[in-house]
Amino acid sequence: MRIRNLYDPPTLKDRDPVVPWVPAGMTASARVTAEGCEITVTGEDTGWLYPPKPQPDGLANVVWQKKDGSYPIGTRNNLTVPIPVGVTVLTRLCGFDDGSLITLLQNAGLPLVFAATDHPY
Repeated sequence: MRIRNLYDPPTLKDRDPVVPWVPAGMTASARVTAEGCEITVTGEDTGWLYPPKPQPDGLANVVWQKKDGSYPIGTRNNLTVPIPVGVTVLTRLCGFDDGSLITLLQNAGLPLVFAATDHPY
């Protein structure tokens, strides 16, 4: 099983802000704060956050963690993550070499995003 933190330390505060794509008539912005990457989406629809580019070699899926500890899971076909209207703070990001590992970890009640050196699964 291969799970990688995509940032070291495994937080987004050391990463440039990522701005999601939004449909016409909406706006999206992002800024780095002490808490992570704060994304603001305005309008009446959903924004879509694309995975990091270039996508790390050998990784089938990525998982972002929000400040509240929840995980906005990306779509299986292109790994985009829905970002709702309002403010979303992303704090961590992990990559998986097999997309089915996400389901396995969820079913086992294990965290999807973690410091790999602290949790060598």
